[in-house]
Amino acid sequence: MKSFWTRLSLIMIGSLLMLNSLSVSANQAELKGISFYVMRVIYPDNASQGVALTVYNKSDQPFLMQSWIRNMDPQTGGVAPQGKVVTPMPFIVTPPLQRLEPNSDLTLRIRRTGGELAQDRESVFYIATKAIPSTPANMAQNGGQLTLAVVSNLKLFYRPSSLPDSGVAGAASQLRFHLEGNTLVAENPTPFWLTFSRLKVGNYLFDNAAMRLMVPPKGQQRYNLPAGTKGPVEWQLLDESAWSTPLQQQKSLTGSSRY
Repeated sequence: MKSFWTRLSLIMIGSLLMLNSLSVSANQAELKGISFYVMRVIYPDNASQGVALTVYNKSDQPFLMQSWIRNMDPQTGGVAPQGKVVTPMPFIVTPPLQRLEPNSDLTLRIRRTGGELAQDRESVFYIATKAIPSTPANMAQNGGQLTLAVVSNLKLFYRPSSLPDSGVAGAASQLRFHLEGNTLVAENPTPFWLTFSRLKVGNYLFDNAAMRLMVPPKGQQRYNLPAGTKGPVEWQLLDESAWSTPLQQQKSLTGSSRY
């Protein structure tokens, strides 16, 4: 009897480790052939028919695709917890639920449904897509089959037509930085949400977790620095196609640093 519970415990621990590993990989935009050719979607305010997003299935099995819009959490740069969503979404995704056949593609359409959005700056949301794999009939009959669905989140930027045509590339050179103690403050005077692909102060290179924090339009974002960090600031941004903009540099930082 003891050996049975020992084996059961090992199975449960192994399952938890597997789930933890898969939850990390679930942040990627591709699993078993499900992929996107874009990493972000721009929605111009004059897109009367909405904008399209294509999902590709390059595997030999079908998936059930569920799609919807989610809020962004400005504190983390990631998807906002569902409890924070208090107003109806200004966008929908159609079809919200659709079978995606093997070695084929599915075109989703994002449409504006109303709501008040700022006209002097961008607004940002996430397009969530859940890929639910099919279960072979023999496994479904036997039971005990663990099916894991992977959710991918792509950024959706609502862009009013009054904003400059230069977009993110034109905004990159307008960023300014200063120090507040051991905090690097990025100041964004532009109407665009800005995401770093590279951010460096002196010899200190920020990691991807830090750069996930976007700099809001006409606002600031703060990034923690190790004590004593000094030197010029170098940065690149992700443009509308998720390519890095040319390298920019600010040679000196104003403010004081606590050593």
